[in-house]
Amino acid sequence: MLIREVILENFMSYEYARIPFKPGVNVVCGPNGSGKSSMLLGISVALGQSYTERSKKLSDLIRWGKDQGRVTLVLDNSPKDGRRPAPRIKKDQIFLTRSLRQDGKYWFELENRAATKADIKRLLSKFGVDPENMLIIMHQNMVEQFTVLAPQEKLRIVEAAVGFESYRKNVLKAQKKLNRILSQEESVEKLLESAEQTLTYWREQYDRYQQKKQLRMKRRFLEREMAWAEVSKREKIVTDLKEQTQKKQNENLQIENETKT
Repeated sequence: MLIREVILENFMSYEYARIPFKPGVNVVCGPNGSGKSSMLLGISVALGQSYTERSKKLSDLIRWGKDQGRVTLVLDNSPKDGRRPAPRIKKDQIFLTRSLRQDGKYWFELENRAATKADIKRLLSKFGVDPENMLIIMHQNMVEQFTVLAPQEKLRIVEAAVGFESYRKNVLKAQKKLNRILSQEESVEKLLESAEQTLTYWREQYDRYQQKKQLRMKRRFLEREMAWAEVSKREKIVTDLKEQTQKKQNENLQIENETKT
């Protein structure tokens, strides 16, 4: 339970009242004019709900004949699962006060110190409460406003009231991040495909170069073999000619010898 107690001082029909709340569901009942709406309006004023400031002058809410009124909310800041909702305030109770004066001056106090509306909004966000959400505090003439809202807006308000808005934001953020990653992945895949095509092209060029290099080496080898073969052939021809010449010389010498005898 966010609110432990509501203290009303010179506020509307109340001169001084303390309304305690218990954990769980609290039902406020009573006859018309008993101050039920005044108490609800007091909570709205203390939380800084803009609706209360637009609908009427806050000074009109001061008890008749009094110069100043005050609404104080006692907030429950006791640890939950070992952690306080507002961890910077090391107290189980936080006193949030809204003071109103007939001269039109209004101000907030937090733990008896002056505070801005932004300070109050920041504190309430620690408790997961947005006073501008009409489902947090719905006044009588706000029901019609809610019924005419678009379904998407109703869903957003309900999610914010039950604390699911942050989960939706996280989901949408994660989805956006996933889409960005998928887009980057697609770009990387295209780059990889292009790189693979380039690699395939240059691998083919390299293979062709190696084949050409081997063919050139083989050609040089064959050219050398052919040259040696030609040398061997010519050497054999020379040898044969020498043998034939020697043979002829021997035959001539034999003929000469036979002729002399």
